[in-house]
Amino acid sequence: MGLGKLPGMRPVLIATCGLGFAGKSVLAKSLSGELGIRLLSYDFDIYPVYRHLVPSGSSVAAEYDFVQEIARGEIGATLGAGESLIYDDLLLERDDRSKLAAVTHAHGAELVLVYLDTPLAMINQRRAENERTETRTSVGDAKMQLDASLLEPPDRTEQAIYVHPDDAVADIVARIQSRFSQVQRSV
Repeated sequence: MGLGKLPGMRPVLIATCGLGFAGKSVLAKSLSGELGIRLLSYDFDIYPVYRHLVPSGSSVAAEYDFVQEIARGEIGATLGAGESLIYDDLLLERDDRSKLAAVTHAHGAELVLVYLDTPLAMINQRRAENERTETRTSVGDAKMQLDASLLEPPDRTEQAIYVHPDDAVADIVARIQSRFSQVQRSV
């Protein structure tokens, strides 16, 4: 049975975070299918839809903050309707994850953070392969270096589920379901 909207259960936001090419989108799609929870992707559902609303002349940072605020609004609306959600985004900095946690708590939901702890060497191999296949949008060296410099892996207070490239999806799902069950027991 899916966990999307079950009577008497508190909604949960499962948010993936980590560097580009860490495997977040692939994992988020798998989790969505396995858990029966709607997937919201910053790269596909948020940024392309709302980037035209960014005030002209905005800096890159201001554009990011503007679109992130829209994303948090959409996430809040879903959680406020009692539905669980999977959110696929970089969420590199603690501040971004903290703002997301505040939205989840404001809507009577809980955040389950899933951090893809993929080694940089593997990420660079995936980027090189993508240059050949052009399967997805590439991430240039400058952007990747900036993101790597901004990355603040979740600390103990964030209680993230750390995922490594060799972890099986079934094991990740079991860890998330265990966390989901813990959240429901605390209601």
